[in-house]
Amino acid sequence: MDATTISAPGVHGGDILSMARRLGCGVGDLVDLSSNLTPLGMVPGLREALVERLPEISFLPESGSETLVRLFAGKYGCSPQQVLAGNGTTEFIYAVPTGVQSRRALIIAPTYADYQTASQWAGLSVDFFTLKADEDFALDFTRLSARLTGGELVFLCNPNNPTGRVVSSRVLLDFILAHPASEFLVDESYLPFVGEPSLAGFPLPANLFLLCSSSKIYGIPGLRLGFLVASEEKMARFAERRKPWGVNRMAQVAGEYLLAHGDTYVQAVREYLAQALPGFVARLAALPGVQVVPGSANFILCRLTGSMTAPRLREGMLRQRIMIRDCSNFTGLGGHYFRISLQDAERNERCLAALAGILGEKV
Repeated sequence: MDATTISAPGVHGGDILSMARRLGCGVGDLVDLSSNLTPLGMVPGLREALVERLPEISFLPESGSETLVRLFAGKYGCSPQQVLAGNGTTEFIYAVPTGVQSRRALIIAPTYADYQTASQWAGLSVDFFTLKADEDFALDFTRLSARLTGGELVFLCNPNNPTGRVVSSRVLLDFILAHPASEFLVDESYLPFVGEPSLAGFPLPANLFLLCSSSKIYGIPGLRLGFLVASEEKMARFAERRKPWGVNRMAQVAGEYLLAHGDTYVQAVREYLAQALPGFVARLAALPGVQVVPGSANFILCRLTGSMTAPRLREGMLRQRIMIRDCSNFTGLGGHYFRISLQDAERNERCLAALAGILGEKV
């Protein structure tokens, strides 16, 4: 292993396969606290469902994931004509900017980097609405409203990655309704962790695109499964340009199983977070030179207040086979921010011990 720099930070967290190759170790030797996945592992019964139906990879999947779409619509009480299933929400993050009338993107930052990349690839000009660190990155709707001129596509992640801040779905919907001249893409990838109701269950205004992910809450990012929800009129324009067989058969099988059997698991994740997160956050905040940003998600944003930088801390943690997210490449943050996702008790203890050793204090 290189004694100086193991690797430069990437655009995304959770690249555990590449990291294992770089470190010359097995994937099982790494503790990944960078990818914000569920702390409870695979949903019970999912592995067996996939194995049982593995022979189905020998024929084409449903062209438009019709069964999956119907189950999703039934769960949230919307029309199947309002839903598209795709190869992860990333497919739609890149598709929406190319299919709207807006020529400007307004991105609430700091947030997920692909919103900017997708907007730029679609030829949109990009502006940022930067949340304030001295307000703990809370979303100020009054200040945001003053930035809306009409004709922009507003990207908003709720709860926000990496800050963990969540806003009420009802408050957010009222804000969207009050600004009909602007279009909104709301990413709910982490909403199942906090128990706030999805906007998919509300009557959808014409200026809203909604992203719902299966990757994080169910721990299946490798299967690539996400949903786009919008009004029937908007969705009809996107549906007619969709390529067939956009979701592979195993992802369809997994999605069907999870929509039918996943609610009990999601509730167990929320209960675990309610029990484990406060103590973990308190111990993080007690470490020397660590300031915790208040949040509600399954991950925690922290700021280093001393001479230690996030890139150096990440390198030190990697030497102990622990992956954290260096957040210095998020717009609106700097070189002293890092993010950690809560995992099981053993991994959490290992993480805290490693952080304490690097930062100069025993746990």
